[in-house]
Amino acid sequence: MKTKYYQSLILAIDIGTTSAKALLVSPDGNVIATHQEFYETKFPSPGIAEQDPDLIFNAVWQLLKSMDSYQKPVGICFSAAMHSLMAVDEKGNPLTPLMIWSDTRSTAQSRYLHENKLAVPLYETTGTPVHPMSPLCKLLWMKENQPQIYRSSFKFISIKEYILFRLNGKFIVDYSIASATGLFDLDLKKWSPLALKLLELNEERFSAPVNVHSIINVKNEVAKDLGLEDVPLMVGASDGCLAQLGSDAMGDDDLSITLGTSGAVRVSAKKRKVDPAGKIFNYILDDEAFVCGGATNCGTALLNWYSMNMDTSASTDISDFVDQAMSVAAGCNGLLMLPFLLGERAPIYRPEAKGVFFGISIAHTKMHFQRALLEGICFQLRWISECVEESFGSRKRILISGGITRSENWLQLLSNVLGKTLTIQESQDASAMGAARMGFKAMGISHKFNSPELKIYQPESCANLIHSHSYDLYKKLYVALEKIF
Repeated sequence: MKTKYYQSLILAIDIGTTSAKALLVSPDGNVIATHQEFYETKFPSPGIAEQDPDLIFNAVWQLLKSMDSYQKPVGICFSAAMHSLMAVDEKGNPLTPLMIWSDTRSTAQSRYLHENKLAVPLYETTGTPVHPMSPLCKLLWMKENQPQIYRSSFKFISIKEYILFRLNGKFIVDYSIASATGLFDLDLKKWSPLALKLLELNEERFSAPVNVHSIINVKNEVAKDLGLEDVPLMVGASDGCLAQLGSDAMGDDDLSITLGTSGAVRVSAKKRKVDPAGKIFNYILDDEAFVCGGATNCGTALLNWYSMNMDTSASTDISDFVDQAMSVAAGCNGLLMLPFLLGERAPIYRPEAKGVFFGISIAHTKMHFQRALLEGICFQLRWISECVEESFGSRKRILISGGITRSENWLQLLSNVLGKTLTIQESQDASAMGAARMGFKAMGISHKFNSPELKIYQPESCANLIHSHSYDLYKKLYVALEKIF
């Protein structure tokens, strides 16, 4: 079917944890076409989370091919998940699987940095809290456990760098992705001498850092295969930072919460702030803004775990899963859950933290456990939100994006737990829409996205009181168990 012709379209590609998605976007923000490709994560042993980089590249290739029948874009801009790491040879061939953000094999290395007072100066320089999610810690693990690969690798790169290399032939990384590695000096805009000294590596072992608005070309043979002759690539930024932009949450009174496979609470700031406790990340969006906040490992991945491993009668559909759980009253009759099945990032940064159901009585049913899981995820988002607002001040406009927006009941639950009004935009693809905005700006194309349709969720006072009591117990429970973990 022929679509309306626009003078210019941007193809936004978002490379996420579970899938890659393409949006063909017009200057007024209309999505002309969309396509999605899924891939798997392997968990061969506890603490290890790996993906096949070639499968992900093939997914991106299929996205690019899927747009053949539509108007050719004037440019392609990329968004990608943070904290991934792989080793490659001089020709760009993978020497290792892709370690993703949820891989915690470097727990011992992270602990070493904290115990030896190295974590604070590294955080102050790079803006990335020291945690096994960080490529810095992953490289320390590789140095100790895969010394041959560590010594012989040509480059250490992320999945976005790998895809750009396959398309362009050069090893480059945008400032935004680099700023989430724990290896990048935010002030100098270069690989951190402090981190390089610790790793005993030089900057040639990493991609060349470039501005997020940098424009590069597709290799001739690749462009011909894809039908993208004369279509430039824009390197773009990280998915978290672009979600802030795509959510239109760049104001001084805006706070965004994204909850999908994992989650994050973020604010935009002109200047980064060094949190004395090292709980708040500071990542680069562009030359004018940082995106600061805290991320959680708790998200829809836990719902998938529950329905597959704990109760097969629990729906695998997010909305249906939540609807089932709503048969139980707020507070779950005293049942609490610490949802740290994958360890946790903000605000505790404890990879060794574990999931716990607490307060079980004979009165509890499977539905109580199902709802306790949802409440636990919401409690964790409240905890992070409070930490972010401690550093950046209270925010009144709370914008929500991600898979949670598929469930009105879950959005109401989150509003009740936070005790705040939530604003939900029509589009769920915040990172991809952020990439589209960045793409138009990089190309110098005038654009003004239409204001999306908004839904508002108001907290229910009675439920908020119940959840606030449970939330206090939730934090006390974690503190009581922290040393045991």
